[in-house]
Amino acid sequence: MRFALPILAATLVAGLCAVPAAAQQNQQQMRMPCHDSGEIHKQLSRKYDEAPVAFGLQTNGNLLQIYASKDTGTWTVVSTSPAGLSCIVAAGKSWESLPLIKEGPVA
Repeated sequence: MRFALPILAATLVAGLCAVPAAAQQNQQQMRMPCHDSGEIHKQLSRKYDEAPVAFGLQTNGNLLQIYASKDTGTWTVVSTSPAGLSCIVAAGKSWESLPLIKEGPVA
């Protein structure tokens, strides 16, 4: 029992030290790929046959664009800063466009 306590303590400390390293690795994997807006547009067009289908201005001043392909069903969300740096925020498959919503109050 006298030897079990130090071994248990060492195991707990090693486990706690491993958590930040794993969290840091996940954060690095989740980093958004960023590049010049023209290059992002070119790559999405060439590689995925995607084109802009919607956009909006974010509260931080960035332009949010949604690229999609009718043929492949892929989509990509891109956020572009006023300086022209674009970052891919999300991407996926099975894009479906909804009909435009009629303006005015919904009954």
